[in-house]
Amino acid sequence: MNSLTTELQQRISTLQNKLRTADLEAYVITDQEDIWYFTNINYKPEQRPFVLIMYPDRKPLFVVPKLEVDHFTVPYFDYELDNYFDVTSKAGSNWYEVLGEHLKNFSRVGIEGNSQLLMTHFTSEINWVVKFIVQNQRMIKSEYELDKLQYVADICSKVVKQTLKISRTGTKIVDTYKIAMQVGAEEMTKHFSLENRTINAVWPAEYSFMPHSIPDLNATIGAGPNIDIALFVLQGYASECERTFFTEEPNKEQQTHFEQMMTARQIFLDNLKPGNKASDIEKAVDEYFAEQGLLDNILHRPGHGIGLNNHEWPTLSLGNDSILQENMVVSVEPAIYFQNQGGYRHSDTAVITKNGYRLMTQAPTDLSELILK
Repeated sequence: MNSLTTELQQRISTLQNKLRTADLEAYVITDQEDIWYFTNINYKPEQRPFVLIMYPDRKPLFVVPKLEVDHFTVPYFDYELDNYFDVTSKAGSNWYEVLGEHLKNFSRVGIEGNSQLLMTHFTSEINWVVKFIVQNQRMIKSEYELDKLQYVADICSKVVKQTLKISRTGTKIVDTYKIAMQVGAEEMTKHFSLENRTINAVWPAEYSFMPHSIPDLNATIGAGPNIDIALFVLQGYASECERTFFTEEPNKEQQTHFEQMMTARQIFLDNLKPGNKASDIEKAVDEYFAEQGLLDNILHRPGHGIGLNNHEWPTLSLGNDSILQENMVVSVEPAIYFQNQGGYRHSDTAVITKNGYRLMTQAPTDLSELILK
C-alpha cells in the first residue's frame, strides 16, 4: 500500500492533469472534506474560511487564518502557505484580499461546485468557472483508500454482529448504543481524529419506519421489525452496515415485506457493475416495487457513495446518469417502510469490481438468521 505522502502526491498530480485538460490556471477548494482529501489535515473552520488553491504547474497554496499557521505546517507534502488575520480584519488583512492577490493575474480560475458562495461574492472581479473535478475524482477509490475503507467496514460488521448477539425482546436501546462507544473508544485511542464518528443503535419498530428518527435510549427492543444501524468514520474513512431483525416469529405480512426487501436488494446487486448508469439501480428497484404495489412505501434512494463520509457521490438514483466505474464504493440499501409497523432495510458497504461488486461489510442477511429468540 502507498505511504500517505505518495498517496497525496498522486491525488494532487491527478487533479493537476485535470486542470490542464480544463485549461484552468488555478482551482479553489474550500470544502472541509475536499481539503482533507488532498492534505490529511483535520481542522474546524469556526467561521474562518480555509482555502486550498491548486495549480496545474506548481505546488499548492493554502490561505488559512493566522492562528492556524503552525497547525497547517506539516512535513509530508510540499506546498506554500499564506495567512489572513481573522474572519473579518482591518483593510488589507481580510481573507478575500489575500486570496484576491494570489488570483488577480489569472484569467480563468476554477472553483469546486460545493465551495462557499461567499468566495465569489467577495471576489467578483475574478472570472470564476464552477466545476466538480474533485467530486468526480473522489468517487474512484485508490488501493490506499480501499484498504482504509475495508478497515472501517470490518469494524462496522463486528459491531452489528455484536449488537445482534445481545438483542432480544426487552433489551435496552442504550445497551446497543454502548457497543459502538466501546469499540470506538478503542479505535480512537489508536487513531484520534476530529472527524471520528461511531454510531450504532437499534431502531425498534416504532422508530424503524422513520429512518431518520432518533430512538429513545430508554426504549426497549420489541418483536420487530427492528433495524440495527451502524455508521462509522475512522481514520478519515467511512462505512455503514444495517440489518433488519425480529426477536419473535414474524407474521405472514412481515415475512412478505422482508422478502420483498431482499428481492429488491438482489435486483440492486445484479445491476451494480461497471458500465451501468447510476440511475439504472433505482430504475430497476422501483420497477420491482411498483409491481408489488409498494411505491408509496419508499422514502429514499436505494444507495449512495461512501468514502470520507457516509454520504457522498455517486448517488445511485434517478436523475444521475453517471456511468458506474470500478473502485467506486457505495451503500446497498433498497428499503420499504410501513407506518405503525416498521421498516425493512439491510445496508452494506460495497465496492464495484471489474465484473460486478464485492461486499465490504459482512453480517447475517437471511430471515432465518435474523429471528433472535
